Amino acid sequence: MTKPSGNIKNSTWNLANILLYPIAFLALTPFFINKLGEDDFGIWMLINSYVYIAVHIVSFGFGNSITAHVAEALGKQSDYKLFGYINSSTKLVSWITIGTIGVALAGSAIVVLGVNIFSTNLDKILVIATLLISIKFWELLYQSILKGFERYDIASVYSITSKLIVLGAQVAIVIYGMGLWEIFISNLLLNIVMAVIQAVITYKLIPKYKFSFKTGIEERKELFHFGFWTWLQTIISVVAYQIDRFVIAIFLGPAIAGYYILASTIINHMHMAFGAVVSWLFPKIARKKESVKNIVIYFQTLRGFSIGVSLFAILITYLVYEPIFTLWLGAEKFSKMNEYFKLFLVLESYMALTIVPLFYLNGVKMLKFITSLEFMYKTGVIIGLFVAFAIYPKAESLIIGQIAALIILIPIEYYLINKKMIHDSWFSETIITMVPSFLLSLIIIFENAYLTIGLSILSLLFYYSYYLNKKRFDTKLLLE
Repeated sequence: MTKPSGNIKNSTWNLANILLYPIAFLALTPFFINKLGEDDFGIWMLINSYVYIAVHIVSFGFGNSITAHVAEALGKQSDYKLFGYINSSTKLVSWITIGTIGVALAGSAIVVLGVNIFSTNLDKILVIATLLISIKFWELLYQSILKGFERYDIASVYSITSKLIVLGAQVAIVIYGMGLWEIFISNLLLNIVMAVIQAVITYKLIPKYKFSFKTGIEERKELFHFGFWTWLQTIISVVAYQIDRFVIAIFLGPAIAGYYILASTIINHMHMAFGAVVSWLFPKIARKKESVKNIVIYFQTLRGFSIGVSLFAILITYLVYEPIFTLWLGAEKFSKMNEYFKLFLVLESYMALTIVPLFYLNGVKMLKFITSLEFMYKTGVIIGLFVAFAIYPKAESLIIGQIAALIILIPIEYYLINKKMIHDSWFSETIITMVPSFLLSLIIIFENAYLTIGLSILSLLFYYSYYLNKKRFDTKLLLE
């Protein structure tokens, strides 16, 4: 019997993890908007953004770091290294958790003293959300260890189960007429239970492991060095792709923010799904980089595969989303989100080009290089959205500014990557690589049936002739 491809297995589980929960949540979105109201729904989405931002910034990049180093230790078959990395990460998470709980207690004291930062109810919810963040660090730790073992199946089953249980509780709470306070209380309690369960599942993979407060200096330095650079990447990314939500909430109100964030969240999960298809590259490259001579072929093959899958999915989404979303949200609610979603599809057609460079360059530990690239184009995104909003203060302007920045800066990123490691034609790597994305963006913007057919064929020809060229694409690597 032929053994199933590990890459396909990991991609499938990753994809299920990324898609199942958001599909379930989005299906229930009209229910939540109707029951909570547009303002409370917008606040809920903003607080979820706060939790996401805090977890990824305060964790100091240890998630990617532990995944890479666990994979590397397994490749070297070194239990000493493996246990050292896990001990160091566990100790770090413990200190971060204590600090986060301290912040929550300080916020609670402020509420008790009657000092309102926003409103009494919202301040109380933020305290609970901060306690929730402290539990999320442990989930991030265990998920990272499992991915280092390349056990995406276990990580995904746990993550899916946990999210769907929490969502079910949220539905029950809203049905019984309760609000955001009760929603976040249930989130906190359920996440505590699920974190304990995941700890048991994770440590079963390493039965000889025992935690020790004494950690190896070398392992700790390696984790912190890698984590520092991926942490900087996370900060840059979070600021670039979350700041627009708060600009909208401050200047245009929570109701508009709710629909904008809804559109953004759908596209964000699409982007995560595109990443999930190839995210197995990260631990695999970390494990193989010492033994594989022509490792750049992994980059070229996965980039071609990733861009092809992503652009095809964006095109199909563009063709079918309008009737589906109208049925899902209703004509009135859909009209409030339609323009945002269409522009976000254009944005994602360029963002898809950045997925594989991030995974690959982190995997081969070209940390300063990829961080500088991330800083370059994401700083441009921030400047672009603020400039566009200053010129024309509408929600759409924030997205248009980001698109303009990416069109200018992604060719520069690809030029630098080519100069650093590919050494192909600069014209091919900076212009031809962009053509399929550019043609897809024209299809979405102009909304013309004949243009859609013609540009789709042209885009396919460019994609096939460049990305699927035999010298850049090795199908066997996808089926390992």
